[in-house]
Amino acid sequence: MTKTAIFVEGQTELIFVRELLLKVFEYQNISLECFTLFTDVNFHATEYAFPNEHADHYFQIINVGSDQSVLTRILKREPQMKNAGFERIIGLRDMYSGEYRNLVKNQKIDDKINQKFIEGHRSQIKSDNIFFSFAIMEIETWLLGLRKSFERMDNRLTPAFIHQHLGFDLNVDDPENIFFHPADNVEEIFKLVGQKYSKSKGDINALVSHIEKDDYLELLGSDKCQSFKEFYEYLQIPTT
Repeated sequence: MTKTAIFVEGQTELIFVRELLLKVFEYQNISLECFTLFTDVNFHATEYAFPNEHADHYFQIINVGSDQSVLTRILKREPQMKNAGFERIIGLRDMYSGEYRNLVKNQKIDDKINQKFIEGHRSQIKSDNIFFSFAIMEIETWLLGLRKSFERMDNRLTPAFIHQHLGFDLNVDDPENIFFHPADNVEEIFKLVGQKYSKSKGDINALVSHIEKDDYLELLGSDKCQSFKEFYEYLQIPTT
C-alpha cells in the first residue's frame, strides 16, 4: 500500500482534496482518513473518512488550521510520518494571505512575490519526500477553473450568464492570472442566484459535490491553473 500525507491550511482545502481523490479514483482502491492538527500535539480524527482496508493507496489529509502552519507542521512531523511508512508528504496552502496582501498594496497578482513565497518555502525542505504546492491565488481559483460545477449547482450559472453580470469569462480566462482574491469572485457568482459563499462546510460541499472526474481531467489538459497541475502531479495518482 502506498501512503501519502497531505497537509492543508483549512477546511475548504481538505474538502476539495478529498473530493478530488475520491472522484479521480472513482471510489475504488483508495482509503482515506482526515485529521485536524491545530497545534503541534492536538492530532484528532475528523469527518470525511473513506476507509478501505483492501485499498492499494492510502491518503491522510491533515487540516492544520492556518496557512503559515502548513510547512512548520510538516517539518516537525516528518520523522514520525516517515516511521509510519509515508512515502510522500505534500503541503498545500493558498498564495493569498494577510502577509501577501500587505506586500501587494495594489491588489494585483505579483509573479515575483509569488516566486519569493515559493522559493522561501522550498528552501526549508531538505527531504526528497516532501513536496509543497501553493494554490495561486487560492483554492477557489481551481474551483473557478472547474467552471461546469457552477452550472450543475444552479442551471442559471452558465459561463455566459456569469460573463454578462460579472465581466469575466470562465470559458476563456485563466483564473490563476486574473483573480487576486478568488473567494470573493466565487461569492459574487453565488450571489447571482441568491446564495452565499462564506467558506463554510455547506458552501464548499454545495459546489464540489457537482465536480465530476472529467472536469478535473479537462482542467489538467488545458492551459489554465498551472498550480493545480503541479499539485496533481505530486499526488502521483495512477493512470490505470
